Amino acid sequence: MKALFLRWGHLLAILCIPLQGSIYVLLGSNTGSDVFYNYAWIDTQIPFIKEFIYPYVSWMPILYLGFLYLGLTNKSLFWRMIITYNVGVIAANIVFAVFPTYVPRPEAIGTGLSSALVQFIYTNDAPFNCFPSIHCLTSYLLFIIINRHLNFKPLARISWSVWLWLIIASTVFVKQHSLLDVAGGILFAEAAYWAVHVVAVRVGLASKKTKQPLTATNTSSNA
Repeated sequence: MKALFLRWGHLLAILCIPLQGSIYVLLGSNTGSDVFYNYAWIDTQIPFIKEFIYPYVSWMPILYLGFLYLGLTNKSLFWRMIITYNVGVIAANIVFAVFPTYVPRPEAIGTGLSSALVQFIYTNDAPFNCFPSIHCLTSYLLFIIINRHLNFKPLARISWSVWLWLIIASTVFVKQHSLLDVAGGILFAEAAYWAVHVVAVRVGLASKKTKQPLTATNTSSNA
């Protein structure tokens, strides 16, 4: 049992996803009346397309799948992704606490599975704390990892990248977010990625310096 935990215990770090989600829900449920309307004219020109609810709801399974894949195949990259995820989402939660935002939603009408899923999301996810979009932040983080760190075959890389961008696009087509929220999510993801990357590089360089063996300096004297 101990050997099993030592080998796979790091996968428990994935529990940070529901933990961060609980913080998001808590912040959303305690939003007061002082919220900022961040819906621009261009957002009103984007049509509501209920079929985009399918990539939208696929976000959470793909997020877990992405973390699990990294945890099983690349432990060091898994930890970097865990840290980057938490840095980005914590920063977003701070923004939610001090700058709560709101986006309007259309009336979810119609029949069929698409309409039912839209209604389910609207009922269970209040239209608050939209900037930055966590959907976009985390989807773009996975996009970064796939395209900058993983040696996927071209077809797999393109397929995953396209689906992640469909998730990002779905946030505006199902009217869960504005374009500003999308841009904010991508910006927060890049900022978190580079912040963790710079720290990791510096820590790595410092570690290498401390492990370098001492070498004697040859001296010569003139007779």
